[in-house]
Amino acid sequence: MKILELMPMLQMHGRTIYDDKKEALFCNWTCSGFTVGVDGTYLKVKVAAMYDLMPEIPNFPPSPPDWPCIGAVVDDELVNRTECRNEEAEWVTIWSGEQKKQEIRFIKISENSKGKLGVLEVETDGTFFKPEEKQLKKIEIIGDSISSGFGNEAPDNSMIFKTMEENGWTSYGALAARELGYEFSIISESGICAVRPKYPMFDQHSMEEVYPYTDELYDTRRETEPTPWDFKANPQDIVVINLGTNDSNAVRFYTDFDTIEENEEWFHEGYKRFVKMVRELNGPDTWILCGLGSMDYYLYYHIKEAVDELRAETGDERIRAFEFVPINIMFEGHGGGGHPSQKTHTRMGKELVKYIQKFIG
Repeated sequence: MKILELMPMLQMHGRTIYDDKKEALFCNWTCSGFTVGVDGTYLKVKVAAMYDLMPEIPNFPPSPPDWPCIGAVVDDELVNRTECRNEEAEWVTIWSGEQKKQEIRFIKISENSKGKLGVLEVETDGTFFKPEEKQLKKIEIIGDSISSGFGNEAPDNSMIFKTMEENGWTSYGALAARELGYEFSIISESGICAVRPKYPMFDQHSMEEVYPYTDELYDTRRETEPTPWDFKANPQDIVVINLGTNDSNAVRFYTDFDTIEENEEWFHEGYKRFVKMVRELNGPDTWILCGLGSMDYYLYYHIKEAVDELRAETGDERIRAFEFVPINIMFEGHGGGGHPSQKTHTRMGKELVKYIQKFIG
C-alpha cells in the first residue's frame, strides 16, 4: 500500500515530512517514524535512502558514506535493524513472526545528518488496523551527537563513524522517556551548536537555524524553503536542551586569545536568545530543561547564568539548568570518537528521570 494511502491509519512519531515529488514519507530525525497495526505474519517497507558524507577532519582518515539505519519496535523492544543503501528503492522486511494482531513501530535509528530515509510503501500478508490512541505526555530532546546516540554501540574509541554503531532507541533521552511513560521526539545533529559562533572555525550549523522547522536539513538537501513545524498541533510537556558541547570548540580553539571573553559573551547572549525562541514556539506551559553533558562542561557556567537571568527577567519558573554527571571512563568506557558509551547513556537516562521526577513530578 502506498504510504500516502496508509497515513490516516498511522500513529506518527517525531517530525516527519511527506515529499510529493518522491511520493515518500521522510523519517529523518532520530527515532522518527510511525506505528501501524498489523494482523499478519510480516511487515515490509519499501524505502529509498540517501547517504551523507561526514566533513573531513584534519589529520584523520576520511569517513565512508553514511547510510540510514531503520528498525522495528515490538512491545518496546527493538527487534530488527537494517542499514539501507539503495537510492532508488528496496523492500526491507522489518518484522516477521506468528500471525496475531499487534502494533509495530517503524523507526529510523540513526540521526538526520547521517543519511535520509523515505518510506514509499508498506506491505503485509494480512491486514492493517489503526493503533489504539494513547494520551501520553510528551518530551522532546534537543541536542547534538550525544543526544543522537553517536557511537554508543561502537566497540572502541575509533573516530571512524558508522551508522550501525549509533542507536537512537537506546540513547539517554529515549530511555528516560520510556521509563517515564512519555511519547518522545529527538531533534539532534552531530556537530551542531546552539548558536552559530561569532568566529566559526568552519561552517558550523546551529540549532537556532534548525529548530523552528519540520526538517531543515532535508529541505536544504532538496533545495526548497524550510517547512515550519506546527508547534500548536504538537505540544510538548517537557523540552530538554543538551547543547553547548560543540559551541565550546569555537571559543577554546580559536587562535586569538584576546577573543575568548568576546566569544563566551556571544554564546551567552545567543543561548538566551535560543531559549527564548524555544519558549515562544512551545508556549508558556512547557517545561524547558537546559542541560549539559556528559562530555564537555566549559560553557555550563554561561548556560546556568543565562537561565538564571531569564527567570529573573521574565518570572518564568518553568526553565531550569542542570548538569549530567561526566563520563566515568574507568567504569563506563568510551563510545565512538570519545562519545558516551551505552553504559553512560543508560546512566544519563536515569539521571534525567530523577531530575524530572524531583522538579516536575
